[in-house]
Amino acid sequence: MSRKTKIIISDTHIGAGGAEEGNKLEDFISDAEFVKWLHELVVESDQDCLDMELIINGDWIEFLQIPSSDRFEPHRPYDTDLYTEHGEAAALARLQIVKEWHPDIFLGLADFLRARAPRRTITILYGNHDPELAYPGVQERIRQMVNATGQYANLVDIGSRIYFEDGVYIEHGNAYVESLNRFSDPDHPFDPDHPKQVERPTGSHFVTYFFNLVEWQRPWIDGVHPMTSMIFYALAFEPRFALDILKAFLSVAPDIFKDIGLAGNNDEQPSTGDHLLNQINSPEQREHLAQQLESDPAFAVIFTRDVQQALIEKGAMEASPEGIAGSPGDVLPIVRAREITEQYWHMLEATAEKIALEKNARVVLFGHIHEAIEKRLPSGALYLNTGAWVWKADFREASDELWQDLLRHPEKYMFARKLSYARIDYTERGNLAGARLGQVGEAPRPPLDPGLQPKPSFWARLLLGTRRLFTRLFA
Repeated sequence: MSRKTKIIISDTHIGAGGAEEGNKLEDFISDAEFVKWLHELVVESDQDCLDMELIINGDWIEFLQIPSSDRFEPHRPYDTDLYTEHGEAAALARLQIVKEWHPDIFLGLADFLRARAPRRTITILYGNHDPELAYPGVQERIRQMVNATGQYANLVDIGSRIYFEDGVYIEHGNAYVESLNRFSDPDHPFDPDHPKQVERPTGSHFVTYFFNLVEWQRPWIDGVHPMTSMIFYALAFEPRFALDILKAFLSVAPDIFKDIGLAGNNDEQPSTGDHLLNQINSPEQREHLAQQLESDPAFAVIFTRDVQQALIEKGAMEASPEGIAGSPGDVLPIVRAREITEQYWHMLEATAEKIALEKNARVVLFGHIHEAIEKRLPSGALYLNTGAWVWKADFREASDELWQDLLRHPEKYMFARKLSYARIDYTERGNLAGARLGQVGEAPRPPLDPGLQPKPSFWARLLLGTRRLFTRLFA
């Protein structure tokens, strides 16, 4: 028996592409690093006769931020309805955009695969941002894109929720944290009311109806994770921006929840969210609230409690003290933000220990929270979180000065990324030899400002247009 290795990544969030051309919703800019890393794995596998399995643990493709458009233009925002359609045809249209704008990703994956010894395979699990991977048509198209068809189709496994082999348990993790990112049936991510269509959890609706609009003005906000903590961080450090976010969120949320059957408790009695929206609808009242939040800590505590209650009512936070809302009681917004982040970490860690005991797993891996974690559990099992390939910063101990610097110079932070992964090695007898986190090379260089790029010549534009036409006709 030959030795083997499992390589695990998650949360690449590969979008429509075009970051250099001005697409503010594209968070994945590490194509070259990804392909170079795959090539290094292939070289190692060949030289050491090492069987290798690449496991992509959810949120691989950012379907929520790719418009279902026949002609993608990265420099402009698209209407919300082009992000909300999520049938199989729309998923295939989005996948085609990803292929056109990230071609090297799929070429690299195709080169990685190998049917003969040393055998190399790919397993792709779904997360809450890419349940479209459960569509049979999407699975078939991905196999075509990586040249894994016919007798080679079994080299690529797509569309499962859980991987459990050789003492290793892998799952994205969205089923165990906040309720707004859970599917009704975790093992079958299809809409109970529309069985032929994947389900978009409440959190996905937040992204398509709200986040996609805000990110064009504040592209850095994706790095403050989880989303609910970002609202409280903003209340602490930039109240005017926080109130703008809250106004947009509370204005859109009732329509979202009405559409998906989660509208408020009582139509006759205004909710906390309705009351807050009435307060911040007027520019004069919003400015007064911002000044109070900046100057009066006692008022900030009361307002934080009201915002938390509104988010609970809308399903964005858990009402239970054991949920992500943290411990009960009135606190400053910065305290609540830190509690939410730490509660996320605690919930996944506790779940990892439970799974290790129930499944007798020696290694448990999650993604979802965008934080690289390596920790030995009380059971003796190893808990790994593979982090994310998009930018992420830990703001739990951030000072006023750091936040102001982020707001003024986000480019200093947005390109400092950890391209993290997990590696699990086995002996020739199939015994677990070791498991650890690793990091791929250096962070990618930031793209040029679209306004500073030289305008391409007529012949360059003609060549590019011809190539894209060829791709559309024959790809």
